Amino acid sequence: MQLERKSYAGASRLADLFSLVSGPILLERTLALTDGQARLSLETSVWEGLDEAARREGRPVAELCGELDASKPSEVDLSTAIRTFVLGYYRKAGSL
Repeated sequence: MQLERKSYAGASRLADLFSLVSGPILLERTLALTDGQARLSLETSVWEGLDEAARREGRPVAELCGELDASKPSEVDLSTAIRTFVLGYYRKAGSL
């Protein structure tokens, strides 16, 4: 089966169907947080979404992640909090 590369109206390049089907690629970054450094492995699309959300909010990625780290429940990993934030951010933006 051959997949045709499509982008849907109103969807960003982050939601490109082909990239979702072809499988996630994990990238590692080290972020300087208030209580030290965090080394995170996240999917490329999550990093791109986080970078764009931080840009739209006029904040550095590390500052945004530091806020997420400080406000998340202790039993939740920072990577999970970031994925949840990115998903919620774009869901909210799409409903405006």
